[in-house]
Amino acid sequence: MKEPLWEPPLAGTEAQHLSGMLDRLRATFRYKADGLGIEQLRFRLASSALSLGGLLQHLAAVEDEKFIWLIARRKPETLLALTADGTDQFQVVGEDPAAVYRIYDRAVAASREIQLELLEPGALEKPSALDFGGEHPSIRRLVCDVIEEYGRHAGHADLLREALDGRVGEDPPWDYLPPWYPRS
Repeated sequence: MKEPLWEPPLAGTEAQHLSGMLDRLRATFRYKADGLGIEQLRFRLASSALSLGGLLQHLAAVEDEKFIWLIARRKPETLLALTADGTDQFQVVGEDPAAVYRIYDRAVAASREIQLELLEPGALEKPSALDFGGEHPSIRRLVCDVIEEYGRHAGHADLLREALDGRVGEDPPWDYLPPWYPRS
């Protein structure tokens, strides 16, 4: 059986592995949050304020902050839109579940365009726009931070989705293609 398009390479460069790891985590997270209505996207466990819809919005903001702002050095539109009125980015507003998915899918698609540029030799070593008193972490550090963020929230999504409707599993089915993944 052919491996899924979002699976990391069996052998490749560091940049290819990091990119593949991130795409697999994105696909896993998106699969865990896929196909839900607005009330399901707002569902929370009694012990937590997290919801799948809130995590979709939060990860859209993370994608925008890290890739658009701190790597590509452009205005982070999604991050600003989700936080403009002081609303917690984890709070799902509105009644249209498609709008929640669209926010996330657009942010990931924009990040992936930048991510493809990071496959070029030396791209990960470049300094990011993040500034710690004149020191700038490398782009590699930011990509690893996003991978870490997805690892944490994919686990949250596992628990939420299982409690919601019983969907379980480590990875999505091999034929699953998230909406942000290019179709051939």
